[in-house]
Amino acid sequence: MKFSILSKAPAGLPSVRLFTTAQRKALPRGISEAELSLKPGTRVFHHGENVLCVGLGDAEKITADEMRHAAGSAAMAMKRSGRTRFTLDLGGREQFAGAAIEGMVLADYSNDEFKTTRTRVLEQVNVIVGARHVEAVKKAAARAQTLGEFTNLARGIANRPGNVVYPETLAEESRWHAKKVGLRCTVLDEKQLRARRFGGITAVGSGSARPPRLIVLEHRGGPRTQAPLALVGKAVTFDTGGISIKPAADMEKMIWDKCGGAAVLGAMLAIAKLGMKRNVIGLIPTAENMPSSTAYRPGDIVTCYDGRHVEIVNTDAEGRMILADAIGFARKDHKAAAIVDIATLTGACGIALGESVAGFWSSDDRLRDATLDAAKIAGERIWPMPHFPEYDDAIRSDVALLKNSGGRMGGACTAAAFLRTFADKTPWAHLDIAYTAQRGKDSTSLARGATGFGVRTLVELASRWP
Repeated sequence: MKFSILSKAPAGLPSVRLFTTAQRKALPRGISEAELSLKPGTRVFHHGENVLCVGLGDAEKITADEMRHAAGSAAMAMKRSGRTRFTLDLGGREQFAGAAIEGMVLADYSNDEFKTTRTRVLEQVNVIVGARHVEAVKKAAARAQTLGEFTNLARGIANRPGNVVYPETLAEESRWHAKKVGLRCTVLDEKQLRARRFGGITAVGSGSARPPRLIVLEHRGGPRTQAPLALVGKAVTFDTGGISIKPAADMEKMIWDKCGGAAVLGAMLAIAKLGMKRNVIGLIPTAENMPSSTAYRPGDIVTCYDGRHVEIVNTDAEGRMILADAIGFARKDHKAAAIVDIATLTGACGIALGESVAGFWSSDDRLRDATLDAAKIAGERIWPMPHFPEYDDAIRSDVALLKNSGGRMGGACTAAAFLRTFADKTPWAHLDIAYTAQRGKDSTSLARGATGFGVRTLVELASRWP
């Protein structure tokens, strides 16, 4: 998609205009309140004037996220009607230009890679702003387009099935994309992981004929001595549950158990493309969790990378095992200033918060506040969750330091407590995106499938972390 930032609309193209509730009289003649309430995201096409009218609600309540949604909704409507070239008039709301462009880029993605007929994509959008704002909006537009495109890249990878994306191919694709933007990419294969005693990753991957990998992405935009911010993403390319096998119903959705790793890849590529002036590393532990004669078992004791011993009580609690190794690696080898992990970790988080909000835990007040601020700017909802001593008690083992599951009660919180152990004293944050990572059907501004949740929050966090 190509964007042009202009101060005057070119003739002949269909247009999108945005209206607050106070601007009803400015609507094209003939549009009734029954057709367009002007609530946020509502829309109707006026064929006489060749314009899509979109509601924004009350002027004083407009937020960047509402603008992102409204512009995305408009883009999807225009695309579906075959209008792939159009003009968007911001109506003097230049402060929301980046959000609007981001929304349109996200709306342009379709989960149809393996369909015979593909959805048409947007070709050209002219964004109309005041003449004195053109240059500033061009900069905001470039950043927004980068964020949207790399979020869509993460969505595309996450949507691919387990026979296409598995640890080896994910590593190869990460290498290819990293080279394009100047990221350093190192991949540890199964032999290296075993030699260096990444016990969690190798245990989870032991049941599969497709061996695990650890993908290490490095962006060195800051001083040589600056301790990096570490982003860690779970990428279980397919999760059967292993020996503790899942029910057959909905198991096909386990292709999305790699969404955390895809988010870290998308974020790291965007950070590099934007030339961010700080050091950031991305760690993507990736494995396929399968049942077989070589799979790890309930009752096994696994030694993780940092030497801590874990009793396995449920092989379907595998994500925290690969994350434990990567978090320990970020702390010990990379001396990370802070560690943020993101994972489709627990169904319990979805039971607590639903499909629109990710759970959020942090051991450090400054990192907590920065992450909450970043998510708000990115338009991705996260909600602080508790960390009480009882959650630590629930994962204590009688035969090792920890067990890898504390049971159903408080499952999202005991999983977070498990991960926090491996961060030790390093500032740490955890995003459980199990239910926000994908959608089963199209919304008005986002196609079904992977959402790319977390990419934009991680990039925003990296831009503001000290």
